Amino acid sequence: MEYDLIIVGSGSVGAAAGYYATKAGLKVLMTDAAHPPHKEGSHHGESRLIRHAYGEGEKYVPLVLRAQALWNELQTLSGEKIFTQSGVLNLGPAQSEFLSNAEQSARQFSLPLEKLDAETLMARWPEITVPSDYIGLFEPDSGVLHSETAIAALIRLAEEAGCAQLFNCPVEAIHTDAQGVSIDTSEGTFHGRKLLVSAGTWVKRLMPGLPVTPVRKIFAWYQADGRYSTNNRFPAFTGELPNGDQFYGFPADNNELKIGKHNGGQVINAPEERKPFGAVSTDGAEAFPFLRQILPGIGGCLYGASCTYDNSPDEDFIIDTLPDAPNALVITGLSGHGFKFASVLGEIACEFAQNAPHRFDLTPFALSRFNHA
Repeated sequence: MEYDLIIVGSGSVGAAAGYYATKAGLKVLMTDAAHPPHKEGSHHGESRLIRHAYGEGEKYVPLVLRAQALWNELQTLSGEKIFTQSGVLNLGPAQSEFLSNAEQSARQFSLPLEKLDAETLMARWPEITVPSDYIGLFEPDSGVLHSETAIAALIRLAEEAGCAQLFNCPVEAIHTDAQGVSIDTSEGTFHGRKLLVSAGTWVKRLMPGLPVTPVRKIFAWYQADGRYSTNNRFPAFTGELPNGDQFYGFPADNNELKIGKHNGGQVINAPEERKPFGAVSTDGAEAFPFLRQILPGIGGCLYGASCTYDNSPDEDFIIDTLPDAPNALVITGLSGHGFKFASVLGEIACEFAQNAPHRFDLTPFALSRFNHA
């Protein structure tokens, strides 16, 4: 049997691709080394931010707006809680490049964005303390995605639509030629017309030439009270400290506020190097500088988890076919800000499998940008 699309790695992007391609009438095989949703990659830990006024650059805005529409649709179709519109408050020094990019992208795409000086910000959210030269950019339409719930829903809907799913089965090798693609697994070899490789952190095991660096990251939950919950209109947030450290966090749920540091982390070369939370001496204290300076009312660390970023050299995504394999699409290098885009990236993979033109400009995400680096 020949599949129209074989998916290697069915975590976030692969789960969406499996659903959209099956729904479009294609014969699809989803594979994964574990059983998604799982804790081996970058999608666990309950929640992810979705921001529309994008500090990483306006090239992402059309993609994220389409992603939001697809998440909303998934919420309706699945009957699950996929998205909470908590708003997102971006905090940082007035001269922050990230904030200036967010403001610029909001202007360019006419997105609702409220700019607050330090005094106004602290009056509205008395739980937050910022230096006098700080500003806040509040996005009312943004919020929180429930990541594992979303992946479980996509996988269930794909299966119900007739998608073949081969989980707990690592792909050992990939072969591509002019006729099509095939993958080798312990369950046998499978053939297809097109291939999506969305294997996350360890993609270089299958494609050693890709410029992707795995980085061990952590996030943790801290003691909070009702002031920090969505019931009290406390928003999700990103925050930049004066020294350039970047943090992100979520409104408290059950008196636990989740926070993580976006930059930093430990470069790793094998899955076993991603030690659990607490195994690296800096883990427990990583968020302290942010909590002390910005959220002084938050209490001690309750528990944490480790995950992985697959970083590209410039921290922009890689969405491209391979130079010697035009029937293989690679989506990787999501660099810790990719989950919110999983729905639209899955749709892009579906268009690729259908030989349909992409509706977005993907040139900023081409592999060729690294050739002259």
